[in-house]
Amino acid sequence: MTAAARLRITLHHLDPAPWREIEVPLSMTFKGLHDSIQAAFQWFDQHLWEFDVAGRRYGLPFDDGFGGERVYKADIARLTKLRDAGIEEFLYTYDMGDDWEHLIEVLDVFTADTGTRLPRFLRGKWRTPPEDVGGPPGFEVFLDALADPKHPEHADLLDWHDGPFDPEDIDEQIVKIQMGRLAKARIRRK
Repeated sequence: MTAAARLRITLHHLDPAPWREIEVPLSMTFKGLHDSIQAAFQWFDQHLWEFDVAGRRYGLPFDDGFGGERVYKADIARLTKLRDAGIEEFLYTYDMGDDWEHLIEVLDVFTADTGTRLPRFLRGKWRTPPEDVGGPPGFEVFLDALADPKHPEHADLLDWHDGPFDPEDIDEQIVKIQMGRLAKARIRRK
């Protein structure tokens, strides 16, 4: 039996807001959760990121010489902290330039059957914005331009994205494959 959590992850500041529901083992680190979110949202892990859990930051600590808030090592801290502290929601920010802020809600903490492959994707809606699109304002321009062939940036953004963009198609099969790879890698590490 494995202690696990069902999470709903919603990308803020977009309407409609892309969201995903996933299940993860509580033995997973915050780095593992980051990897799971990257897979679920089809991000490419090209930018800085961090979690804010009840005012405590988890990410990849580095000494920037500016004396900012402490960032705890995400590859050491485990998700059991959520259960132990009764945390029901927290934040994940990806790409500090585009500032993609995600609300993570703990929907359930449960015991998964032995042999359950975690992490796993359950469901979701709305496609994630492409990397480096310029945050929520840039994504709005991107969608407007792609929807209007007469828009002055239509051809350039279509070329930049390497084809059409369907905001409703989340490529569920690709997400399931990526999450399956993460689950398989966890099994090999045990």
